[in-house]
Parts: sequence; structure tokens; C-alpha cells
Amino acid sequence: MRFAYVSETLQRKLGGQVAERLLRKVGRYPGAKQLATVKQEAALIRAACLEAHDPTIGAQVGIGYRDAPTLSSYIAASSKTLRVAVEHAARFYSLADPTTRFELREIADGEALEVLSLDAGLQANERFQEFLVFGVLARIQSITRRDTRPTRVVFKHAALGDVRAYERIAGCPVQFGGGFNGLRFAQGVPDVPLEAHDPDLVTHLTRLAETQLRDLDADDGRLWDRVERMLVQALPERFLTADEVAEQLGITRRTLTRRLGAEGGSYRDLCNGLRYRLAKAHLRDGRSVTETTFLLAYKDQASFSTAFKGWSGAAPSAFVAGLDASQRA
Repeated sequence: MRFAYVSETLQRKLGGQVAERLLRKVGRYPGAKQLATVKQEAALIRAACLEAHDPTIGAQVGIGYRDAPTLSSYIAASSKTLRVAVEHAARFYSLADPTTRFELREIADGEALEVLSLDAGLQANERFQEFLVFGVLARIQSITRRDTRPTRVVFKHAALGDVRAYERIAGCPVQFGGGFNGLRFAQGVPDVPLEAHDPDLVTHLTRLAETQLRDLDADDGRLWDRVERMLVQALPERFLTADEVAEQLGITRRTLTRRLGAEGGSYRDLCNGLRYRLAKAHLRDGRSVTETTFLLAYKDQASFSTAFKGWSGAAPSAFVAGLDASQRA
């Protein structure tokens, strides 16, 4: 459902032929019967930003996503307050998008609504993160039926482009290089009552959602995926060692090694594969080699370039030159 909105919006913004080419580029062909994945959606948004030479495309598409026809959205819209709506979304949003989580917490000068991507690749797609956060802002304004604005929109990554362009879309200050991806609100804003509150409807829909959740696999997923998420969350400050990961998981390094091996590789394999995917994502997003070196917590550019050449067979600069050539073509 959300993918259909994204693709239709991009058709209006970029034109039908361009949008169709981008859809094919991410593996979506006319008449496709399988549902689109969140990764395809994220890749489409990134491709659209590159095509338009406008990093704010994701934010523009997100701020227009005001009406989401999903069970979790209906429950949120019928909740008593915005706070309760967020709590319901945190509980049931996985029914529509299993890759995204929400967390509302108190901070020094108010409250923060954090938007979390559980997949490491999605976390690294900065344009998709902007789409998600601006989409959450749009939904909040829709269900509160007022121009509810945060004190600040916050992103963990550094800005790519003019921050003022993002602020015009948000209608409030936008901070890059913050501690999380999400929204900051003044104290008490999440307790605003919702005009469409319907307790009977909430009870009925919640029962349906709980049934659907019970039908889903209760497994938290592969250890491999959990470790990747931990590594990405620690960046760019540091790249965790195997010992640090094992300690945070409450297991021994030997157990970590054994379980990762059972899932198909070593800790070194996991780290190299993750860093390579993140490096390509940052370079495709227009980050410089120097900036990518910092974002992946390498001690210097020479170390990163050596590692990248080992993964791809080419230097980062050659990879970027290849991207430029394909875009010109």
C-alpha cells in the first residue's frame, strides 16, 4: 500500500517514463504479482533523489503520506491521545512494516519520538530515513487534525543539501548530526486528545491486530541480523569488536562464533559484508570517500580504500566514477 503511494507520487513528480525506469531499476516490473519489499521501496526513494539531483525528494514524498490504510493506522487514529496512538503504533506497526519500530521517551526539554529501522541496510539509506520521519510527522498531523509540529525534526546522519529546504517542508527546525532519527516535542504535546477517539473501535481493531500478531512468527530473527543492527547503531563513533558484541548479547565469544557459523559465516564475514554494503550506499548517496571513511569508523582513508579495493576489486574513487558514468548514460 505504501509502495503504491510512493510510486504514484514519484510519477507525478518525475514523470511517468522516469518513474517507470526507476521502478524497473529496483526490480518492479509491470504486472508483478509479488508485493514490493521495504528494501525495494527504500531503493526507489534513493534512486529518485539521485535522478532528480534533489536529496529532499524522500522528505517531500513522506510529508504527503497522511492517510495510511493499515490496521495499525486505524487503531492509532481512533486512540484517545497522541501518546496512546504512538503506543499502539509501536505495538502493531510490524503488521504493515516489520522493519520499523517507534519509541517515545522523555528527554531534558520534552519528549522524543524515535523512528528505528531494524535492517542495517535501511538504516544506512539516509534518504529513506528522511522519508520515514517526515511520513510519521504527516501521520501525526493527520490524526491530530491540526498543524501539530515538533520543536525539531532530528536525523542522525549529516546533511546532504540545504537544511533550509528540509525546514520549509517540515515547517520547523531540522537538525542533522543528532543522536537519533525522529521528532522532538515540547512537554505535554503527546497528550493532546484526538478528535476521532472511538473506544469501541479501538477495542475491536486491537483484538484483530493481536490475533494477527499471534499468527506471526514470534522468533526475533537471525542472530546475524541482530549483530548487524548493533554494529550500525554504534556507528560512526566506533565499530564494535566481536568481544563487545558478545558482551552486549550476554553470550560468550565462542557462542557468538558458533551461532554465526551456523547461519553461514564468521564475524569477519559479517563485518566485511556490512561495511561493503554501507560503503556503497554512502558513496551512491553522494558522500565523499573521506566522509564515508568517517561514517564507517575507519582510522584513516588509506585503510578504508584498501578494504574497499579488497571487496570490489576497485578503489572507491573508481566506484564513484562508474556511478557518474552510468548516470550520464
